[in-house]
Amino acid sequence: MVCTTGLFTNPTDLSATVTMTIVINNIPVSNSLSFTMKDSVIGSSALSPNSVSPILKTPIVVTLDPLFPLALSASDFTVNATSLTNSTYHRYLNVLSVVDTPASVGVAAVKSLRVMFGGALTGTFRIKIRHATYGLLDTTGMNLIVESKVTAVSP
Repeated sequence: MVCTTGLFTNPTDLSATVTMTIVINNIPVSNSLSFTMKDSVIGSSALSPNSVSPILKTPIVVTLDPLFPLALSASDFTVNATSLTNSTYHRYLNVLSVVDTPASVGVAAVKSLRVMFGGALTGTFRIKIRHATYGLLDTTGMNLIVESKVTAVSP
């Protein structure tokens, strides 16, 4: 199967709308698609905690950029973690709830997701967040460390 996407290889102005037709094996697909390029990418800035046990279910708070343009709903997000050493090993994090507090006088807006991590093999995982309407969020440098730690020895 050959799929051509010529418009993606040409420079495109930000915020421009691009219409393209998908061609598979030299046969155009009957419906055309339109894409609007984003002029900025909203992301997420922190995980708390950023280190978790490989065997315990752990709630994690993902802080989003307060400028995220859409109202938050847990059902609109998918969050997964991919191993940095084995890109085929993924763990899906269940989105439990969201916090979407608008800015007020003297108080910044707060936007966050509360997700549940269900355990994984030990290692470092890259977090990816997708919104149903907005698409992928920028999670550059957002890693989750899965490790066991000795916290106490007795006697």
